[in-house]
Amino acid sequence: MNTRQPKQTYSQIIMAHLMAGKTITNMQAYDEYAITCLAQRISEIRADGVIIQDEMIKQNGKRFKRYWIDQPTPQTIEEV
Repeated sequence: MNTRQPKQTYSQIIMAHLMAGKTITNMQAYDEYAITCLAQRISEIRADGVIIQDEMIKQNGKRFKRYWIDQPTPQTIEEV
């Protein structure tokens, strides 16, 4: 009897991270999940119809993008 669960894809890992209400950057993706191609994974998720927000950050002379998914507010949920 095989009880092993299938491995998550990098896109599934990133999606779960974003759905938890967290933001992610290239360095976070590498540090937390050993993912080196975050922009490509974000592109794949967007191609599936998920709306992912991003902003360019400049910090310590470096430029990078931060990605997130807007979470509905409790008021928005009640209106539906």
